[in-house]
Amino acid sequence: MEKQTTISREVSLKGVGLHTGNLCTVTFKPAPADAGVKFTRTDKPSKPSIAANFKHVLGVTRGTVIGNSEFQVHTVEHILSTCMAMKIDNLEICLTNNEPPVLDGSAVEFAQKLKEAPIIEVDAPRRYVTLTEPVFLESGKTKLAAYPSDNLSVDCTIGYDHPFLTHQQASFEITPDIFLKEIAPCRTFCFDVEIEALHSKGLAKGGDFSNAIIVGLNGIHNPDKKLRFPDEFVRHKILDLLGDLFLIGRPLKARIVAERCGHANNVNFARLIEQKCTII
Repeated sequence: MEKQTTISREVSLKGVGLHTGNLCTVTFKPAPADAGVKFTRTDKPSKPSIAANFKHVLGVTRGTVIGNSEFQVHTVEHILSTCMAMKIDNLEICLTNNEPPVLDGSAVEFAQKLKEAPIIEVDAPRRYVTLTEPVFLESGKTKLAAYPSDNLSVDCTIGYDHPFLTHQQASFEITPDIFLKEIAPCRTFCFDVEIEALHSKGLAKGGDFSNAIIVGLNGIHNPDKKLRFPDEFVRHKILDLLGDLFLIGRPLKARIVAERCGHANNVNFARLIEQKCTII
């Protein structure tokens, strides 16, 4: 019987948040069996916590925000993607501010740090979200489908009305090793024409060339001009999708096929899967 996991000891990372620009230390702490994954704001007097669940989503504009009337946690998807792919069931994520550090714009430092902790089993069975029939969501140009499967895999396609990024497609079985090598290093990105609008909405205050790929008409603006993978953009979309699907609240077994996905539809899709799933 497959068992649940947590980490063996506390580990921390420090940096600025992508959208708020706030300096934050995130500390990952072991949690007992059946505790799930939760975020704790240690900068608040009462140190309130909230479970990583789509029921607590407050915003989906260029990142997934969870919280309640007392507090918020911005841009949770990179950490939660790591929990999903690295098979971490129980974890307390303590934050000294309202947004985890963006680090280099990917999830690789989160994945490496949690692996080094290391990840250990706890004495309780892991229970998966599974499907007995396909689940579909279609909204505008977005199409999402989940099919019954004995493991977790993602096939994702993106396309933009943009000469540098018209089409990319990638497909992976999601295992800890594949995630760490092929998906976790892939950075967030935006188009140069979006930056002013993002700033006007109070977003991307912590974004710069060190933690995001900036795409222009003729290529990327980043000084080194290098991508980590030729299809890094669609791989990052897979990273985000995994994080949003972790908001179902349990590990998932399904074959996911996604076209032009984004946070709003990802969260709605997680909600739809939860409505139609079986827990085993």
